[in-house]
Amino acid sequence: MRVVLLLLSCFTIAHTYKILCVLTVPSRSHNMLAKGFVRTLLKAGHEVTWVTPFEDNKPQKGLTMVYVSDMLKIMENIDMMDSSKSQSLSFILGFARNVSSATVQNKQVREILVTQQFDAVVTEWFMSDTDAGYAAILQVPWIILYSTHVHTHVENLLDEVRSVSTVPSVMTRLPMPMNFWQRLANTAAFMMFTGLMWYNEFTDAPNYETYFSSLAQARGIDLPPYRAAISNVSILMANSHPSIAPALSLPPNVVYIAGYHIDESTPLPKDLQEIMDNSPQGVVYFSMGSVIKPSTIPKETIRELIRIFGSLKMTVLWKLDDVPAGLPKNIHVRKWWPQTSVLAHPNIRLFITHGGALSTIEAVHFGVPLLAVPVFGDQPSNAFRAENAGYARVVPFEPTLAPKLEIALTELLSNDRYYQRAKYLSKLFNSRPEPPSKLISHYVELAIESKGAYHLRSATYLYKWYERWMLDQVAFVLVVLYVLKKIVQKLCCVLCGKKQEMQKKEGLLEKQKTNAGRKKKVQ
Repeated sequence: MRVVLLLLSCFTIAHTYKILCVLTVPSRSHNMLAKGFVRTLLKAGHEVTWVTPFEDNKPQKGLTMVYVSDMLKIMENIDMMDSSKSQSLSFILGFARNVSSATVQNKQVREILVTQQFDAVVTEWFMSDTDAGYAAILQVPWIILYSTHVHTHVENLLDEVRSVSTVPSVMTRLPMPMNFWQRLANTAAFMMFTGLMWYNEFTDAPNYETYFSSLAQARGIDLPPYRAAISNVSILMANSHPSIAPALSLPPNVVYIAGYHIDESTPLPKDLQEIMDNSPQGVVYFSMGSVIKPSTIPKETIRELIRIFGSLKMTVLWKLDDVPAGLPKNIHVRKWWPQTSVLAHPNIRLFITHGGALSTIEAVHFGVPLLAVPVFGDQPSNAFRAENAGYARVVPFEPTLAPKLEIALTELLSNDRYYQRAKYLSKLFNSRPEPPSKLISHYVELAIESKGAYHLRSATYLYKWYERWMLDQVAFVLVVLYVLKKIVQKLCCVLCGKKQEMQKKEGLLEKQKTNAGRKKKVQ
């Protein structure tokens, strides 16, 4: 028995890896993704150093927390309800650059990068490629966590972009299949975004050199060129799934892990369990997420919503900062609800949401139809896809949203097709050979043990751009054709010249014969 335990111990030690997770986007929803990712690695027995802006006082075996709390100051003066900022790509790129720069300039982070060695690096791709430097200087596999559906720039890190002509861009609201004008608009959107990212590279590339060259020198290595570093992706883990986004032609090192953050082991609080159990007519859950403050909704709209919800025979769970006076008995208001546990309850009938990526994924996971009120970022496109998929209705976020919301609410609750469609998509979403959390630990370990998962990568970037487009082959064929043309022309000239010479000789002979004949006649 002791021998068996010793062997098991050796096996565990041999497969315990040190992983650096740089997941610092200062958003509660992004932190939920980071927490779920770290939790999975710890459960698999690995040692994780997690760089994060959010403090967590719960000690966990194998976990070292590195706090970059200054990151939260970046968010302090940003009003996400200001569409001039939240919908501006240039603003988002600048914000992402600040997050990336603040992380790598943190004293404790730089000390770790110089003094410690890891087996792999995990970063979240958030509109900046500078984070490629972490894996570059540590000379270990780079695993990217991407919080939403794969878009063209992320696709371009791994392979040649192939989706522009057939798949609508993530940030557009175009249907599938697209007609000519929609494809033209999609191409224009792609070119505009690509141009912006190329322009952004003029800042990201120097930042990469500035922040990581001294660290590379301290570790006694040469810093790889920027372009080589950003395309050296071992595994991309996308918080997506073909049941909720268009299928793409991607290399095998792209892994869909949507739903991994969902923890179904947390039971409902006793009082909430009783409320939901005693709601046979069903439950409507209303939450606008962690970034959008309910206080931004006008008071008159709040009163209208109370009237609408109060007229329902269903129970309504509503996430609000303050409890309004005179609430009907069927409305329950709290600052926080255990969202996944609420959505998992069999009596839930509808989720009114801002359409964030996590909320959308959780709704599909549990088979709950949506009434989406999108505000910014990827929310409008998420909401449009949900509506187009047949399990949601969309209402624009505006001061006078109540009347439109009432119409959509009535449609969703009275028409069973939305509920049935959500259940069908939930079946597709959950029909996988392995839970997404298992995929995370499997592919991280595979990247480490195969030293970069090169066998899963596309061969695209082994070739220069003109080789990928076969321009060298085209040039070769054109040269060959040109040479052949010249040879044929030369042969024609030679043959024609000989023929003309023979004809000339024959003409001379004929002329001589004619002259000889004339002479005879004269004689």
